[in-house]
Amino acid sequence: MAVEFLHELDVPFFKVGSGDTNNFPYLEKTAKKGRPMVISSGMQSMNTMHKVYQIVKPINPNFCFLQCTSAYPLQPEDVNLRVISAYQSAFPDIPIGYSGHETGIAISVAAVAMGAKVVERHVTLDKTWKGSDHQASLEPNELAELVKAIRTVEKAMGSPVKKLLPCEMACNEKLGKSVVAKVTIPEGTVLTLDMLTVKVGEPKGFPPEAIFDLVGQKVKKNIQEDETITEQAVENHVKKVKC
Repeated sequence: MAVEFLHELDVPFFKVGSGDTNNFPYLEKTAKKGRPMVISSGMQSMNTMHKVYQIVKPINPNFCFLQCTSAYPLQPEDVNLRVISAYQSAFPDIPIGYSGHETGIAISVAAVAMGAKVVERHVTLDKTWKGSDHQASLEPNELAELVKAIRTVEKAMGSPVKKLLPCEMACNEKLGKSVVAKVTIPEGTVLTLDMLTVKVGEPKGFPPEAIFDLVGQKVKKNIQEDETITEQAVENHVKKVKC
């Protein structure tokens, strides 16, 4: 009856509470309505969640699983955020999220950092009201704080590509080091490692990671102690292109 009633109300999605996740006839009926489904997994096993996937996927591919522990309030040691990673590996073609009944927002924010695409939290106007849900719920100001924190984490996740960023240029100009002469090096000398060291120098020259590449190369001018080794000072130098 609830499924039919909500369907008539044209709700944007169906939420399957943890207590109904192993109710397979109910899941089939809900899936056949064709609306997106958010399925919590409190009190369930990984084996059951595989069965849920196998039932829902052929009928309605637009659904997600939420890692959930059905305790109110939920203690940190029972959260098991690593299940999010396990779900991501087991069900890579659906979004994975988190349904939290803990106090505060830190754990929910951590879930987002682990890749949760959906976050569900209960909301109350007063945590002292009767009923176990209220103690495990967020008050409106906490909900606002949670949303703000999640948006910050989303920005912070950024790119997996590690490179020098534009925002680092000022620091690099100030603290970035170069290969410099450890001793006075006469023109025509073939460089050895004991002639070179790494310091902050001006102008900028070869970066520290190039120090081993310079060994065996000949210099074409006199270089003073602590002077930066530049491309112009090295004979037949070919600049390597970074990919």
